[in-house]
Amino acid sequence: MKNRILIFLFIALTLSSHCILLPSEDKKNGIEIILLGLGGGSLGNSDRLKPGATIDLNNDGVSEGVLADSNGDGVSDGINLNGNDFPSLILLDTNGDGIPDAVDQNGDGIADYYLSVNDLGVVTITTGANGSGNTVVLVDTNHDGVPDGFDTDGDGTANDTTINQILTDVSNPTLNLSPNTAASSSTINVTILCQDPVAPGTILYTLDGSTPSFSPKTGTATNPPSKSLSLSGDGIYTLKAICRDLAGNLSAITTGTYTIDSTAPSVAVSLSASYISNAAGAIASSTATWSSNKTGTYNIKEGSSSCNNGTEVDNGTVTSGVNKTFIRNAGTHFSSEGTKEYRICVTTPGFTGFQTFQLTRDDTAPAVTPSPGQGDFSTTTSVTLVCSDSGGSGCTKIVYALQSGSAPTNPAIGGVTGIISSGTEYSTAVSLSDTNSNYLKYIARDSAGNVSSVTSGLYRVDTTVANITINANTTYLNGTDTASISWQSSKAGTYQIRVGGSNCSTGIALTNGSGNANVTGAVSAGGPDTISTIGNSNFSSGSNTIRICVANLISNFGSNSVSLTKDSTAPSVSISSPTNSGPHVTGTTVTLSCSDSGGTGCKKTAYSTSGTDPSFTDGAACTISSGTEYTAPATLPNGSYTLKARSCDQAGNVSSVSSLAIVVGPPGTPTISSATASNTQISIAFSAVANATSYKVYYGTSSGVTTSNSSVSGTSSPIVVNGLVNETIYFFRLTAISSAGESSLSTEVNKTPTTLPILEYCAIQHPPSLTVAAGGTTEVIYGRVYHAGVTPASGADPRVIASVGYGPDNTNPMTHPHLWVYTTPTYNIQIGNDDEYQAAITAPTTPGTYRYVYRFSINGIATATYCDKDGNGSNAGMSFSEAQLGTMTVN
Repeated sequence: MKNRILIFLFIALTLSSHCILLPSEDKKNGIEIILLGLGGGSLGNSDRLKPGATIDLNNDGVSEGVLADSNGDGVSDGINLNGNDFPSLILLDTNGDGIPDAVDQNGDGIADYYLSVNDLGVVTITTGANGSGNTVVLVDTNHDGVPDGFDTDGDGTANDTTINQILTDVSNPTLNLSPNTAASSSTINVTILCQDPVAPGTILYTLDGSTPSFSPKTGTATNPPSKSLSLSGDGIYTLKAICRDLAGNLSAITTGTYTIDSTAPSVAVSLSASYISNAAGAIASSTATWSSNKTGTYNIKEGSSSCNNGTEVDNGTVTSGVNKTFIRNAGTHFSSEGTKEYRICVTTPGFTGFQTFQLTRDDTAPAVTPSPGQGDFSTTTSVTLVCSDSGGSGCTKIVYALQSGSAPTNPAIGGVTGIISSGTEYSTAVSLSDTNSNYLKYIARDSAGNVSSVTSGLYRVDTTVANITINANTTYLNGTDTASISWQSSKAGTYQIRVGGSNCSTGIALTNGSGNANVTGAVSAGGPDTISTIGNSNFSSGSNTIRICVANLISNFGSNSVSLTKDSTAPSVSISSPTNSGPHVTGTTVTLSCSDSGGTGCKKTAYSTSGTDPSFTDGAACTISSGTEYTAPATLPNGSYTLKARSCDQAGNVSSVSSLAIVVGPPGTPTISSATASNTQISIAFSAVANATSYKVYYGTSSGVTTSNSSVSGTSSPIVVNGLVNETIYFFRLTAISSAGESSLSTEVNKTPTTLPILEYCAIQHPPSLTVAAGGTTEVIYGRVYHAGVTPASGADPRVIASVGYGPDNTNPMTHPHLWVYTTPTYNIQIGNDDEYQAAITAPTTPGTYRYVYRFSINGIATATYCDKDGNGSNAGMSFSEAQLGTMTVN
C-alpha cells in the first residue's frame, strides 16, 4: 500500500511531463523532484490540467497518470493511476474558474499548496498562489522509499511532514450521516462527513440502495471532508456512503433512509452542538431547535427505528412555523460516552412526519502527537502536530506556544467557545530556531469542548559543529617540560581536551590540575585564543595525539587534533673527523654527527675550541648559550686545544659532551733566547715548542731574514751555525717544524762572530731604576767598564765604545736589538781601574715600563758586552741576566 501511495504523492509533485531530476539523483525513482516553472506562474496553458490529460511522471516519454473528474463537473479534482475515476490526490478549484489551482494534501478542503502552468506547459507547485512563494519539493533524505515530507524553503530538509504521516497511517476513517434517517413533506438536507486523524479522502455515495464501491467504481464521488445533499420529491431514499483516507484505508459503509411525503408534516431541526461532554469546562448540553410546517401533536423518541418504537422523552403539541426547543445534558441524559439518536415525530390527521438527529457525549479530551518528539536535532527541524480524539467528537483546533531559551506561557482555549486566549492556532508545521533550545507547548480542543492538558516538549536544534583553529602548539616534548596549545573555536560551547584516541569519545579526557590548565571548560566563539597547558605525565614516549573537542548545544562535537612526539632520551653526538689528536695540517675540518633514538631527531649541534663546554638553553628552542652551531664541516683554527661537541634534539634533550684533544697547524713560533758568538760561528739557543719535531735557523748578513735565506736544522737547542765570517754582523730567525708544517719565523736577532773575547767586567752603576715623564729627559745614568791594559790608565781611552739604551719590558737587548734605542754617553771619571761613563736619555712618549742597559766594546780587543746591574763579563762569576736590567717607569 505504501509504495502505491508513494507514487500517488509523487504525482502530486509532478503535474507535468516537464520536470527536472536533481543532478546525480537519477536512481531515486523520481522521489525527489524539483518542479521548475520556466516563465511565470499563470494558468495560461490550462489544457495541461483538464480531465483526461495524461502525465509523464518519470520523464521517460510514457504517460503514467490521468487527471480525473470524479464528480463529472468538468473540472479535474484529482489524479489517478488505477484506471478509474477516483483521485489519489485531491485538487481544488479555489476561484471557480473551472481549472484546478491548488493541492489539498490532507483532505480538509483547504489549499495547502498552489498550481500554476506556464505557456510551455510546465506545472509548478508553490507555497503561494499564481506561482508566488517558494517552490515545493518532496524529499526522502534517507532513501527508504518513504518521503520525509515537503521542503518549502529550499534547504533540502522537510518542513511539512504531513505526507510522511499519511504514508504511515493505518487507522480507518469514519463516516457519519446527519441526519441518518428522516421523514418530511419537503426537502431533506443530509450532510455526509468523512473524518480521519490524518487525511480524509474521497467520499463515494449512492441514493438507489446499491452498495458504493471504489473498485469497480459504484456511486458518485466527491472530495473530502464533507458533502451536503438536498433530497426533494416524494419517495423513499436509501443513502449509502463510504470514504477512504489518502493512505487508502476505508471506512465502514453507512446507510441512511429518508422519506419525503408532501402530505406529511415536514420537520426541520438545528442543534446548538452535535457533541457534548460531562467534563468540566466543556459543552455540557445541546439545544435542538425545531419546527414543523404543520400544526399537530408530537413526540420525541430516543433509540427508535420509527415513530412506533423507542423511548419517548418528550411530547406535546406544535404550531406550524413556531420553533420549539429540546435540551439534552451530558450528565443528566447520558450515563456514559456514546451517541444517541433522537426522532421528532409530528402527527396530523392521517399523516406522520419525522426528522432524526444524533447527539454524542464525548468526555475524553483529545490527544496531540508531535512528530518528531522532543529531543536533540542536528538538522533543520520543524514539528508537525496531529490531533486525535478517541471520544468520537473529533478535533477542532490545536493551539501551541513556542519560545527559545525558556518555557513560554501555556497556550489556552475556551472549551465552550473555542476562543484562543493564549498561543497560536496550529495550521502548518512549526519551524524551530537553529542553535537554540526551543520550548514547545501545545493543547487541543474537540467538538465537545474537551480541552487536553498542556503538553511540553524541549527541542534543542543545532545544525553546525564548532570549527577549531589551532594557532600554535608544542610539537616535540622532552621528559620534563609541559605541552601547550593555543586555539580558537568558531562556536561557543564546552570543551574537553583528550590525549590519544580517534574521536571525541575515545582517548583520555584530561582534567584541570596536576600540571594541566584550561583542558576543560567553556569557550567563547571567535577568540581570544585559549591557551591550554598539558602536564608531561599525560604523554607516553613516542607519538601522541592531542584532540580539542568543543560540544555544541546538542553535544555534537567539532574537533581538531595535532600530533606531539615525546622524547625523554638525550641524543648522542660524535666527532667523526678528525679521529685522532694530530697534529693536523692547517685547514683541517671537523665533521660532527648526531643521532637520536628518542624519535624526535636532532635539532642543533654546537662545538667549541676554547675548552669551554658547549651549552643550550630555552628547552626545545635549543638556543646555543655557549659554542658555535655546527651546520656543515667547519675549518678548525690552528692551535693546540680540546675540541668539544654537544647536541640538542627537537624535544630539548641535551647530549653529553664529546671531546678530543687536538693539534692543528704547524707548531707555535719559537723564541730565540740567546745568540752566542765565537770564532766563525754563532750558537742559537731557544726553548722547546710543543709538538715540534725539529727546528730550523735561517740567517743572513742583512736584516729581514726569510725562509729563502740559508738555514741550519736541528732537533734541540742550541743549533750552531758554522762557517761564518768573523767581525761580520749576521741576522738570525728560527722556526719549529712538525708533520703539520713549519711555524712562522721568530723575531730576528743579530750577532757578530769574532775571535775577540768579551770585556772582563761592566755594569750599570746607578740608578737601579728611575721614573720619568713621557718624552722627558731622565736623570743621569752611570755605567762602569774594566778591561786590563785599557781602563786602568787615567782618562778616557778612545778605543772604548760606550752606549746606553732602553727597550720594552721583557725583551733581551742581545736577541732583540731592533727594539732598543741607544744614546752615546760621555766619559765621566776614573774610579780605580774602572772608567765611568754618564748620559741622560730622552724617554719614550708612550707611558709604560721599560728596561735600560749599558753596552761596551774595545776596538781590536773585546767584543760588545751588555752590562746589567750586578755586572757581566769574562771575570769569574759574571753573567748577563734580563732580570738585572735597569727599570724605567714612564708616566
